[in-house]
This record gives sequence, C-alpha cells and structure tokens, in this order.
Amino acid sequence: YQTIDVLIIDDIQEFAGVTKTQNNFFHIFNHLHQNGKQLILTSDRAPILLQGIEERLLTRFKWGMVAELEKPTVELRKNILRNKIHRDGLQFPEEVIDYIAENVNESVRDLEGIVIAIMARSTIFNKEIDMDLAQHIVHGVVHNETKAVTIDDILKVVCKHFDLEPAAIHTKSRKREVVQARQIAMYLAKNHTDFSTSKIGKFIGNKDHATVLHACKTVKGQLEVDKSFSAEVQEIESLLRKKE
Repeated sequence: YQTIDVLIIDDIQEFAGVTKTQNNFFHIFNHLHQNGKQLILTSDRAPILLQGIEERLLTRFKWGMVAELEKPTVELRKNILRNKIHRDGLQFPEEVIDYIAENVNESVRDLEGIVIAIMARSTIFNKEIDMDLAQHIVHGVVHNETKAVTIDDILKVVCKHFDLEPAAIHTKSRKREVVQARQIAMYLAKNHTDFSTSKIGKFIGNKDHATVLHACKTVKGQLEVDKSFSAEVQEIESLLRKKE
C-alpha cells in the first residue's frame, strides 16, 4: 500500500472498533500523505460523527476536503437511465424513463436494477416495454421494500425532535436534554436494530455496554410512569416507522 499513488477506501466507518486495522492504516496514511500521494475515503457519515475511530485518525480525515454526496436529482436520474439503456442496446419509451426516474430515487444501483428487471420480464413473457410493465416492476421493488432502521436514522430523528445538533449526542455533556436524547436513542437502537449493547454504545457517544443497559432501564421505567414522556417517545417511533 505504501508504493501506490492513489489509495481509495470505501466505507471507512467499518474500521470502527478494529484497533489493529486502525493502527496499520494510521502508518499507511502518514506515509502516503508525507510523500504527496492521494487518499480518497468514503463513509456513510461525516468525520465528526464517526464513532469507534481513534482521534488521531479522525484528525487526519479532517485535513482533506470533505464533500457530501447527495442523491441524484430527477434530471440526473433520467440521464443515468438513458445512458444505461443506450449502453445495453435497449429501447425504452420516454414516458417509462420519466416514470422510473420520478419513482426510484434512492441510488443509481436501484435504477440499474429496475432496468434489468424490466428487460428480463419483457424477454421472458414476450411483453412490450410500456407503462404497465414499468409500474408493475417499480411497485414491486420500491413500495414493498422495507428498509431497516439504522442508528443514524434514530440519531437524526431524536436530535430533530429535541432540536439538537447530531454531534451533541457524542459529547460528554450532562445537560438534561442531551442526556435524555442520548438515552432515548440508545433505547430505540436496542429495540429497532440488531446491534449489541456494546456496538450501540460505540456508535452513540462512545459509551460502554453498561451505560446502554442503564439508559434502556431508565427510559423503560420513565415510560411506565410518565404519560407525556411516553407520548414523546411514541411520536419519535412514529417518525422512525415512516422511514421504513
């Protein structure tokens, strides 16, 4: 790795909690950077929100330019579809392209998957590629797909509810609203994800599993005696369900 000109690593957040890998990467990073080489790292969250990554690495991640990749716009999705269809030697009516672009908006992979699915069904059943076929495929893929709730989803919804910056959850602040938001986030993560208490603690404030267990016990106890608190948590959970 120290002999290359460009190092590109996808999903750098997967280094969380893996100390040996982080140590090795720290030395590789330093060597390449000092020799004027280029590093490109991608993550599903901003450097400030990365948990379980050593501070010395986070500091280096902030040296470079941080750019957020947003979802493609409708026009960009249409152009991606046209290029994919043209490249594969296919022909889709323009109204079908418009319909797919307007209804499939998560990722480029989803767009390509829809094109493949439409083409396959058209070939197997000897059907014309038209709006009926496109609607059938898109409805089956997009509307029936249940998306798993992530810890990031939970943090965003909880922080928005309490009008907090997401980074506040990861600080050592003992302010009542921050502590309560952190505890609710831990409680929801325990109930809505498959992560262990140790992992939840790492991703929410870099706490240990005992802190997560205490948070869950505290929230559960308060839910049983405080109706207004219970209503708040239910409201947050309803927003999470809309994300699914």
